[in-house]
Amino acid sequence: MPVQTTSKNFLFPDGCQVLVKEYGAATYTDLGAINSQVSNTINFDENQIETANAGTTEKQINNMKVEGSFTLINWDMSVLEKISGGVLTNTATLAAANTDIPVQSIAGGWTEHTLYDLDMQTSATDSTALRMSVQPTLTTVKIDIADADEALTEGSDYNVVANANSSSGWSIQFSTTAIVVENPTTLIITIDYGSNTPIASETLNAGASTVILNPLAFRFKHTDENGAVRQLDLHSVDPNSGFLQFNFKGANEDGLEELPITYMAKLDSSLTSGHQLFSFLYEANAQ
Repeated sequence: MPVQTTSKNFLFPDGCQVLVKEYGAATYTDLGAINSQVSNTINFDENQIETANAGTTEKQINNMKVEGSFTLINWDMSVLEKISGGVLTNTATLAAANTDIPVQSIAGGWTEHTLYDLDMQTSATDSTALRMSVQPTLTTVKIDIADADEALTEGSDYNVVANANSSSGWSIQFSTTAIVVENPTTLIITIDYGSNTPIASETLNAGASTVILNPLAFRFKHTDENGAVRQLDLHSVDPNSGFLQFNFKGANEDGLEELPITYMAKLDSSLTSGHQLFSFLYEANAQ
């Protein structure tokens, strides 16, 4: 059979990262693992009539929206609160303070401005992860040097940032600008933890006579092996009625406990006309 076209720009399925920016937030949060395709469908209402004497009118559309869904399998309570549009409130109950968190080492070869998870474990003999509701207390952060370690200073040499995808809820990133030792990225960094009070449990609550939804933004991002990106941004998203299901599978069923998520993106009138619903970015040669 002869080839009928030479125009072919194939995209093979490879999943994507799903991120949310809740109302009022400045940055996106990775929702974590999903267990399905991400579906986003453009819908609109049509207005067209057959006139009595002038044929059919041009078709007009309005009420443009994107209706979508995916299945979340990352049971992070803070993530569920972020995608609820104000329907859910997450409350943390704290455990007793822990002073036995072992020292953490970050191997030489680290890079500047990269997030490294703060791996906070219960003790040297108990690797159970501890999650923090507030920024962890660090006694010292230092670079290991043979003759004399160099202590690092928060705000100039490193910063601790909230990161929902870290087991502790926090990560650390470094800057070499003010570090005195030569070639600091080749050396080990050690983190000594002080007394920290972990979360014992988290509770999601919902229910009021009326709730005004706070719109959120979704980003669906695929990065190929060459770093090229294709990305869909939905600018103003509301959860649908039935957007979240708390199901309990039977012991005879396969797979994981799943959280089916549904939503609808509507126009954001604060943006330029023609750009109010979504944007799709395709970098050259993205796969």
